[in-house]
Amino acid sequence: MSNTLMQAHTQWANRPADQRFQTLDELAKAVSDRRLRSRSVDVDISQVTAKSEDGTILLNRGFNAVEPSHWSFGQLAGWVKAPASYLRSIPQPLAVDCINDGIKRHAAEVGSLKFMAISAEGDENNTLQAVTSTTYGRIWDADAVAGVQRVVERSGGKFHNPLAYAHKAGQAADGFKTLDTSRQVPSGLYASDRDVFMFMIDGGSYLEAGPRAKLNRGFFVWNSEVGSRTFGLTTFLFNAVCGNHIVWGAQDVNEIVIRHTNNGPARFDAEAAPALLAYCSASAKPLESAIKRASELLIVPATTAPGTLLADVSSYCNANGKFTKSEIRSAIDFAKAEEGDCRTLWQLVQGFTAYARGLDWVDARIDLETRAGKLLNAVSGN
Repeated sequence: MSNTLMQAHTQWANRPADQRFQTLDELAKAVSDRRLRSRSVDVDISQVTAKSEDGTILLNRGFNAVEPSHWSFGQLAGWVKAPASYLRSIPQPLAVDCINDGIKRHAAEVGSLKFMAISAEGDENNTLQAVTSTTYGRIWDADAVAGVQRVVERSGGKFHNPLAYAHKAGQAADGFKTLDTSRQVPSGLYASDRDVFMFMIDGGSYLEAGPRAKLNRGFFVWNSEVGSRTFGLTTFLFNAVCGNHIVWGAQDVNEIVIRHTNNGPARFDAEAAPALLAYCSASAKPLESAIKRASELLIVPATTAPGTLLADVSSYCNANGKFTKSEIRSAIDFAKAEEGDCRTLWQLVQGFTAYARGLDWVDARIDLETRAGKLLNAVSGN
């Protein structure tokens, strides 16, 4: 689960400037315009030929020639058993000969493929975006974004993409190496020619000074209409998200993954979209009640002497989970520093979460956060 929860940070750290969007409306316009110019057609691969023209590889099947994108070139190469990395390393005329030879050799076993192309503007060639099997069930990026827009509308704008630290202007994003802490920009929304990713929250951003003593709701949605990845939806509760989009204190993580098979679009309509709407429309009262109970539940009586605090907290932790003495001691220290004491269940969990933020290894951090989150089961009814 650690890789899933690190998606928002990975996207923030690596996406180039032209794949970043500050608002859902901007993102929706980009992917919707692309869809309107897209056409998908089943093609008999035996009728396709490659040629080199003005330094560009073009594919032709008796209609307007299409220029493969980097992604679709790799897909086509895979179908005709010609390694894309090799084709890109040799002179273009030779690469064209290899593609045509591969088509001739494997046309019978491949049969028809689904070509998705985008109409060009001006004098440019049409772009071949994807080469997939004819059974590929395309979930459009525009539909995924529209689903998130409905969630935001249904929530009255409560869900939004969080702020993040910007990257230095004029430099390719490279994680912390290009960090610019002097600027904060709406982030978490990304799209390229092969995928889309969205990160939304209903509070808890460090840069927005979210309230304390609160669990927040968040979710990721991702998709690729060209076969680069599945459709996915991850929902979770979390404590905070920082300026580099690392999610802290995540718990109750749930995931839906839909492959782009024949029934993929139907599953998106029947499962993913309703699940997301239900999650984001659900009342926050049960969650707020659980936090209130955790804040009131004394795990160490107020009359307990300070000298026995470690022993009493350790006793509670060991009775309800598995924690090392070092972890418990550190949790108490952080709880005192951030919450003022470590006598309630909420203070203890927040102490563990704060301590976990300083761990170097992501897996170790998420493991501790998960174990600490399970302590809240005593008041959440899980």
